[in-house]
Amino acid sequence: MEPRKKTGRQEIEMDVVVIGYGCAGAVAAMEAHDRGSRVIILEKMPTGGGATFLSNGGIFVPTAMEFSEYLYHLCAGTTERDLIDTFVRDAMSIEDYIREIGGVFERWVSQEVGVSFPPLGRPSWPKVPRGKSMVRGHIKAYEESPIRENPSIAERVRAIGRAYGPDLWRLLNENVDRRGIRVMTETRAEELVKNESGEVIGVVAFVKGEKVLFKARKAVVLATGGFGGNEAMRQAYLPCPFHYMGLSFATGDGLVMAQKAGAALWHMLGIVGQLGFKTPEYEAAFQTRVPSEKFVFVDRDGKRFYNETEMKLHNMWRIASLYDPERLRFPRIPCYLIFDEVTRQKAPISRDWRPQKDYEWSLDNSVEVEKGWIKRGSTLAELASQISMEGSVLERTIGSFNEGCRTGVDPEFGRAKEMMGPIDSPPYYALELWPGVISTSGGPRHDKESKVLDHGGQPIPRLYAAGELGSLFGWLYEPGGGLCECIVFGRIAGRNAAAEKPLR
Repeated sequence: MEPRKKTGRQEIEMDVVVIGYGCAGAVAAMEAHDRGSRVIILEKMPTGGGATFLSNGGIFVPTAMEFSEYLYHLCAGTTERDLIDTFVRDAMSIEDYIREIGGVFERWVSQEVGVSFPPLGRPSWPKVPRGKSMVRGHIKAYEESPIRENPSIAERVRAIGRAYGPDLWRLLNENVDRRGIRVMTETRAEELVKNESGEVIGVVAFVKGEKVLFKARKAVVLATGGFGGNEAMRQAYLPCPFHYMGLSFATGDGLVMAQKAGAALWHMLGIVGQLGFKTPEYEAAFQTRVPSEKFVFVDRDGKRFYNETEMKLHNMWRIASLYDPERLRFPRIPCYLIFDEVTRQKAPISRDWRPQKDYEWSLDNSVEVEKGWIKRGSTLAELASQISMEGSVLERTIGSFNEGCRTGVDPEFGRAKEMMGPIDSPPYYALELWPGVISTSGGPRHDKESKVLDHGGQPIPRLYAAGELGSLFGWLYEPGGGLCECIVFGRIAGRNAAAEKPLR
């Protein structure tokens, strides 16, 4: 429907207004459309995709309802069991849903992607019960990564470690196009509109600088993603300094709109993050993977601080977040990856990560050494001088670790013998690492029906939320859960929004 003038302001009326065009927004719009509603999607960026396009593309699929117990423990009781049960029940049919919309879901035979220390095991938290009732996979690639016959380890790492987010996004975008769902890009939603009864009846947005009222006869669905790209919000809500591993469009817009509409917030300390490398040349931090057992992490003083091979992939930031109140600093921010020439030559330390606009990290890390991103020293003392560290301390740290490699015993942190290799082949290298946010869980609280709740625990009429905005993951995170959640609660939000009785 074309905009019409009324009291000097443009208005567009639809049944369901979806704000945000990533995975959750696309799925919600598709579901509402398929149930007979007229739908419009508002997206502030010039194109859709958001964090979905930038993601690795992994999706977990529960294979039994007992997986609900595992997730309940990961959320540390911060998420209602009935919501988690609903999530697991619906997520078990994701493979069928992917087929229904024309995609092919490929299960990962192994969770090991190329060479990685620590290995990417399944599940992430093996000591938590019921975690094995799950598989992971991705949308089958539209175009496979080119790789020659008999590839080197480095080439295999790059090829297998490719991201599948673009393939998922292409599938969703094609489905939205096929349905003829209207998408308005460069349209920034600013404020939800309520009527006298407290029902959400639309949203005010700016379309290329012009204010437009988008009226919703049935409901509004918020699917705007997280706030990882908003530095002020990171400082206000997160427990330590972070760099963002995505792009700056994730500014918490939906969180602010929901707050103004009276929504309660939850999971503001829910963080999916790693340790990553940040350089001024790129807006987003690089993800990193260590391709050899010949490495350690050290703090700002040059000392090891954890069993490096037991650091869970999306929980690594937490290990580095310790604050020292006596010295008034974060002693592990930044921390440093220390390795030798063997590790440097083995495989790229960073792989396919979309925010860097397809920057290809060199196969042997040599280009990044020449750029000065990776520091090099012919001796450990020389390396230490480049990262503001006492050479004698770093030498003792590496010497102790190498002795543990010789004896097969790590007396400090119990690192397994097969996960240890001496750092003894000069020159030596250091890569500065910071906590990096991949996604945030904080946002408006919602129930199992995706209805946004107020501070009294009651639904705000005709307002729904799905995806990273107000994620169910309140504490720890299981990789593949984000996109799974986008699909499950995107469908629930779209279905229930379409079922609302239309306003007169």
